[in-house]
Amino acid sequence: MTEPSPQAIDSWERAELNAAAWMRHWGFSDARVTNGGADSGVDVRSHGALAQVKYEAVQVGRPVVQRLFGAWGRSAEKALFVFSGAGFSSHAVKYANDVDICLFKYTLTGSMNAENRAARAFLQRFEAQRVAVEQQRLAVRADAEHETAAQARMLAQFATGLRALEAKRVSAGVSTRAGVSTRKATPQGRVRLGCGIALLLAWVCMAVALQSLGDVVVRTVWIGLSIVLIVSGIAALSRGTVED
Repeated sequence: MTEPSPQAIDSWERAELNAAAWMRHWGFSDARVTNGGADSGVDVRSHGALAQVKYEAVQVGRPVVQRLFGAWGRSAEKALFVFSGAGFSSHAVKYANDVDICLFKYTLTGSMNAENRAARAFLQRFEAQRVAVEQQRLAVRADAEHETAAQARMLAQFATGLRALEAKRVSAGVSTRAGVSTRKATPQGRVRLGCGIALLLAWVCMAVALQSLGDVVVRTVWIGLSIVLIVSGIAALSRGTVED
């Protein structure tokens, strides 16, 4: 998920909405503003985190941070955040580090700066997780591309073999002596073989273009039908009709 877009933080409502947007960016996808009410000082809530947002001209002191921890504490198994536009006192920073509460100072355009050790550690964990997820995504994509390329090579070799077989069959069916029988391929065989090869090549092209092998059922039916057409086409070509 991309970082929240810059916005003017000119009210406490926008400060809370901005904090919720950043929490969603950090992985708390259900983070929402609580819309006021008696909620032990919580302004933004999610399943895995709680936050208090201060839109004031003075630094946040230790009592604010202490009340948040006193209401929820570590037993709640939720990450705790405090957001402030004016920053935090040294006593607030020390206490937040001791109880592992993340302190963030937001700018007038909504960006966030980590203000204590707990917040910086949280961002490091978030970045490490983001990199790991991206690497996994790239690895899956590379595996899919490798498998698609391998199948494309296999099908290309198969098509080359079929063309060689057809050329050999045609060459063997041509008679240069009188009285020697010749074989003529049936039109149905050519049609089936051509359709089967065309279906296989079409699937390969789509897999390469979409960088995906597609749904398992669709892939199985598609390739299975192609193979059936190719095999039946080869069989029909092999039988042919004999002309004296």
